Amino acid sequence: MVTPIGVEINRIRSKIEFMVIKFLTVLLVPISVMFVSHGAYGVDRPVPAPVETTEHTPSAPAATRSATSSATPAATPAATPAATPAATPAATSSATSSAIPSAIPKTVTTELNIIRKSIEMGNYAQALALLKVTDTSFPNNADVNNLLGYTSRKLKLYSQSATYYTRALKIDPKHLGALEYQGELFLIQKKSSSAKSNLAKIKAICGTNCEEYQELKKAIGTK
Repeated sequence: MVTPIGVEINRIRSKIEFMVIKFLTVLLVPISVMFVSHGAYGVDRPVPAPVETTEHTPSAPAATRSATSSATPAATPAATPAATPAATPAATSSATSSAIPSAIPKTVTTELNIIRKSIEMGNYAQALALLKVTDTSFPNNADVNNLLGYTSRKLKLYSQSATYYTRALKIDPKHLGALEYQGELFLIQKKSSSAKSNLAKIKAICGTNCEEYQELKKAIGTK
């Protein structure tokens, strides 16, 4: 049986052992660290710096150096392009004017040629509008008034057509186209005798072989 005194002795002994172990731990840990860091001899040995060895390269023989220098071509200076002289304003304007074709001057013939294309395509209203503009630009022209009468007749504007035919024949009484087309208008208006009168006038001017005579004769027929 353990007495209270024995219990106290055991407690003191355990406490002493704990303190000894703690002391030894605190003392021995730094020593062991120093031993490891300083190496087997306990002294730091600095790592020697590597010795830089310079390899001696023998210089090339004089003959080789001269050959090498002579083999290297000297830089050739770049050729400077000659400056292109600026074109003079006179030359430029002359070249430009020659490159652009001059505008075709307006004449009654050129205008009527354009209008006849509309008539051939059956665009009588367009042709009539263009003819009125042309009549303003070139007044008192028998050809213009003849086509004004023709397009008006195709659009069934018979009274207007008659006015234009009369005007055309007043400008040129021997205008074959106006005599033929006026004769065809007379046939529409049931004036066969006036149509035959125009046929006689055409015959007196160009005979019986001209196109205007044959066309009006064909239109009159047996009327």
